[in-house]
Amino acid sequence: MFRGLDEAVKEIRKADSIRLVSHLDADGISAASIALSALTRAGKKIHLSIKRQITPEVIEDLKQEETDLFLFMDLGSGYMELLEDLKKSCKSGLIVCDHHIPSKEEVPGIIHINPVLEGKNEDEVSGAGVTYFLAERLDPRNRDLIFLAIVGAIGDIQDENWKMGGINREIVEKAIASGAAEKERGIRLFGRMNRPVHKALEYSTNPYIPGISGDESAAIQFLSSLGIELKKEGSWKSLNDLSEEEMKKLATAIICERIRESEASPEEIFGEIYSININGDRLDAREMATSLNACGRMEQSSVGILSVLGVRPFDNINGIVAGYRKMITKYIKWVKESGPKETEHAFYINSGDQIHENFIGTITSICEKSSILDSGKVIFGLAETEDGKVKVSARAPKEIVGRGLNLKDMMGEVAGDEGHGGGHAAAAGAFIPTGKEKEFIDSCEKYLKNKLK
Repeated sequence: MFRGLDEAVKEIRKADSIRLVSHLDADGISAASIALSALTRAGKKIHLSIKRQITPEVIEDLKQEETDLFLFMDLGSGYMELLEDLKKSCKSGLIVCDHHIPSKEEVPGIIHINPVLEGKNEDEVSGAGVTYFLAERLDPRNRDLIFLAIVGAIGDIQDENWKMGGINREIVEKAIASGAAEKERGIRLFGRMNRPVHKALEYSTNPYIPGISGDESAAIQFLSSLGIELKKEGSWKSLNDLSEEEMKKLATAIICERIRESEASPEEIFGEIYSININGDRLDAREMATSLNACGRMEQSSVGILSVLGVRPFDNINGIVAGYRKMITKYIKWVKESGPKETEHAFYINSGDQIHENFIGTITSICEKSSILDSGKVIFGLAETEDGKVKVSARAPKEIVGRGLNLKDMMGEVAGDEGHGGGHAAAAGAFIPTGKEKEFIDSCEKYLKNKLK
């Protein structure tokens, strides 16, 4: 499938101790879960860390550790120069399983597994998908972990137009054939199997439902106005409990609300829905992706990993997700009230310490995909970090990316020598020094005016 797989398997088999480093989003946590399970089965000594990003400070810390092998997942390709520095300073082997555009394709001594190196698109498969192929090559028993490749892809929003394509499509078909997953078409709402309907509406941020997302009482009122009962025989009704007539009524009403608030593509509430089977339980893959993302942002990654691997009940995540949703509601309210700076080509949400660094990317994404800023423009979110820097998250609509804008390239150029950036064409991030916010914004404006004139 990818070059480097066989070489990576050889390195893994001869290593006793393996140092795992993965990203904190749903894709990264899914990848970490795959590697943790596969390497535990192989009898390896494992130390896992979940990181926001690869930085010089992270590399310096890793240099002090003794291990036979480093394995980076869902991050690393954009920072090959930093990994090259790590490789030069230690005798350990080093493998990168990633799907982001590489900053450098080949580094001596580093096994680099990435679909982009095969001429594939970075959105054809997730970091979890690449890690799954390595686990499968290591031992056929690891094929039972394929559901996590689906979760990772959904977590990275790789289901273009709510349908998997490319390598992800092959993964889905293989999972369905093995009984590890099922597919159907329906309304894309969080918790359609296990959450009360009003909670599914309250928790929905993609699709965003104006006036209802983030507001439990508004969700209850909305259902009551449609004549949809909240309970059935004393128990809360989930989306799966609704009759066909009730589902049609709900779908029509949601589309109407999105049209009323001028949401882009208001009918995009439908899509392919993937169910995964874990230990006899049927769970919604999108719900799992959202839950894992919540765990990462709330700094509870271990709870997510243990839950998806069946070590702890998946219900343990519920409290974390509830807290995550409350934080998002709070931050969206702040954005609406604060009035971000608007320019000809962009919005700038300069939040200071008002939005936590773990959430600024999520908030920026929600604003780009909803009518909150009535955008159609590039959106930049800035938040102070705990180590005294400023984290930047940038998101661009498809039509602007189609005009030739690549946010990853932009972040790399605009962040300058004092910062560092990476990501994708439509979603990227960077870290810049505190106090350089105005200079950064001015540089962004100059870049966008030149690129989009």
